[in-house]
Amino acid sequence: MSEQILTLATLTYMRAQLLCAMLEEKGIDCFMTNINRIKQSAGGVKVKINETDARKAMEIYNSFKSAYGKQKEPAVVRMRSIRRILVPVDFTDHSVNAIDYALVLASNLKASIVLFNAYLDPVGNPHSYFESFAYQPDTDKIIEEIEEDSASQLKQLVAKYKAIINERKIKGVGISYDLSKGNSVDTILLKADEYKPGIIIVGTRGNELSGIRSFGSFTSQLIARSTYPVIAVPSEYNAEYAEIPMRICFATDFDTSDFSVLNRLIPLTRPSKSRIYCVHVAQQIADKADELKMLKLKRYLFDTLGELNIECGLLEGKELQQAMGKFVESRNIDLLVVSTRKRNLLQKLTMPSAAKKFLFRTNIPILVFQAQTN
Repeated sequence: MSEQILTLATLTYMRAQLLCAMLEEKGIDCFMTNINRIKQSAGGVKVKINETDARKAMEIYNSFKSAYGKQKEPAVVRMRSIRRILVPVDFTDHSVNAIDYALVLASNLKASIVLFNAYLDPVGNPHSYFESFAYQPDTDKIIEEIEEDSASQLKQLVAKYKAIINERKIKGVGISYDLSKGNSVDTILLKADEYKPGIIIVGTRGNELSGIRSFGSFTSQLIARSTYPVIAVPSEYNAEYAEIPMRICFATDFDTSDFSVLNRLIPLTRPSKSRIYCVHVAQQIADKADELKMLKLKRYLFDTLGELNIECGLLEGKELQQAMGKFVESRNIDLLVVSTRKRNLLQKLTMPSAAKKFLFRTNIPILVFQAQTN
């Protein structure tokens, strides 16, 4: 976090939200402070940006000041997206586990859930299907049967969860389904761009397999390519009886994008008043620079939330996963939050991100934010 942070504007809470949404649409990292001042007051809500983005951000702010009606519609849509949850479903136990977790979050956010199935084309992916389907001459008939079977299973799942919603008397939550033919990751990302969800929730196979396959190439690719936050729910985590996350750990690496990530995380935690633990693992003895960086982040969190439900600290440990694992266990953390940044291929191969390391080890849900890029 070595870049200078500037105040772009001081606005009412709603206008600050709109401006942040417009800036993020253009790939500019931003965050708000004093957001506890919901009503207009003397101080107002401050919109903060990196100094390097000042010129571009000022142009957007000038357009924002003169924008009305339809010009602000994309920003409004982005704000409302937090109440939309997309759940990729392949009818396995771990994908149903993801639906259970989505229902928990939706009940807190008053969100709508869309179950989405991407069924593969046996012509383009012949090895993905059972031998009884492979290389059959009537491929159109096979595709039709697969689509009908997928639609039937989706309808059953929607009916099941609508009954649960009614039984639990959950208000403000809806559930529907959609499906499309194609490669799973590509098709899901296309659906996400159409639906614009606040979160994508996906179930993982956890420790059923060893090594890198334990997390599954599907989930890893989805997280790497998605521009939307992704929650990965391990199969070992029983989401059927899960509760709203109340103890959330955000693992920071002191990157400037952390401010933007926290700005997107806070609206998810505000309805339940969850406690946020913001920690950094110093793989050597923590020095003065780490302490100053943590102090800066802590001040932002206190200014933003306006309440004392935050705990910030430095952890020391040679092994990142081990240090975080001990902290997660000692504090009974029920959601781990990390940020991942775009890397070139060589970096991905030689220096896997902290997010990827955690994905292979954690037995609790993990929320991954993709850092904004210009």
